[in-house]
Amino acid sequence: MKNVRWMPLGIVILWATLGCSSSDGERAPVPKTFVLVHGSWMGAWCWDEVAAGLRAKGVTVVTVELPAHGSDTTPLPGATLDAYVAKVSDAVDATEGPVILVGHSMAGMVVTQVAENKTDKIAKLVYVAAYLPKDGEALLDLAMTDTDSHSGMNVTIDMADGLAKIPEDDLKDDFLADGSPAELATLQAHYRDEPLAPFVTPVHTTVANWGRLPKVYVYTKDDHAVSYTLQQRMTAGVTFVSTATLDTSHAPFLSQPGLVTSTLLAL
Repeated sequence: MKNVRWMPLGIVILWATLGCSSSDGERAPVPKTFVLVHGSWMGAWCWDEVAAGLRAKGVTVVTVELPAHGSDTTPLPGATLDAYVAKVSDAVDATEGPVILVGHSMAGMVVTQVAENKTDKIAKLVYVAAYLPKDGEALLDLAMTDTDSHSGMNVTIDMADGLAKIPEDDLKDDFLADGSPAELATLQAHYRDEPLAPFVTPVHTTVANWGRLPKVYVYTKDDHAVSYTLQQRMTAGVTFVSTATLDTSHAPFLSQPGLVTSTLLAL
């Protein structure tokens, strides 16, 4: 009788132990978290439609407003590359688990430095029509080689105020060659002049940190700001886990947000 009474209890204990082990070993995966960082002359607003599309698929999304961009009221002297990096780093630190860090255009410089400093918090690094620097390079070093870009002709440099300005009439050519009048109106309504100081500040990376992270590059083939030619040149020799090529202008999150959303979800 003793064996009869204790055998079921032993089975129960064994089942419970195995059940606990199985549960621990098969925990539901942590949902993807995207941290989206805008580029020059824009703000977090530019990601609104993409962020909504990602959230509709159950994805966690954080959009970062860089200092002195969008609705951020940081005075111009506070708009430095270090300040940009600190703002994105804070957003990354505030999330649970590693994130997919996405940078557009100028933000390629920012996310590169954040990834170098916060390697263990980054699951994947995504460049969308973005500057991709080597160690010691500044954005201006790369932009000066971009002979296919229209921005060099359109941008006015205000050294006295420390700003780069694009005339309203040139915004479509630079950013939204494939955009609708409504999308252009949105860009024009949100436009702010761009601080110059971060353009000349170099990024520093190492093979041990930035170099070991999984990277993705999203090319924009009809890009008049960061030309497709420069995109190809910057990415030559860099190992990517995947790439995508969009037949869009420089701001596909405005002209084709659904395409950008599906591209990010496929990563």
